[in-house]
Amino acid sequence: MSKARLKSESLESLVVARDQLVLVVGPDHPWGEARSLKPADLLQGEWVLREVGSGTRSAFEQALRRLGVRPEELRIAIELPSNEAVRAAVEAGLGATATSASVAASSLEAGLLRQARFKLPDASFMS
Repeated sequence: MSKARLKSESLESLVVARDQLVLVVGPDHPWGEARSLKPADLLQGEWVLREVGSGTRSAFEQALRRLGVRPEELRIAIELPSNEAVRAAVEAGLGATATSASVAASSLEAGLLRQARFKLPDASFMS
């Protein structure tokens, strides 16, 4: 485990796990068929995201900024408090999301989600 810096002198965080952040959509979403997506394409879709401040949301927003995309320009259809709720909403066709590969794995295997062809960086989950 590695230590990460926080903007606080009294707190310290510790990376407890790493996982691949993936962009997933429902089986009928057009991004599931796209050969590739560009960063600007992400501003055209509807999003289902975790609440502001969640680790998944923070990792996704940080990745977007590195790609030159302003997270505040995303069209957020709904924000939900758990990975399971986000996954279910995306399976139901409410939009796209970025989540950890481990959260999406069973739905991808079952054909309930499709992974869009857009590479996101690994995510560090802090404790």
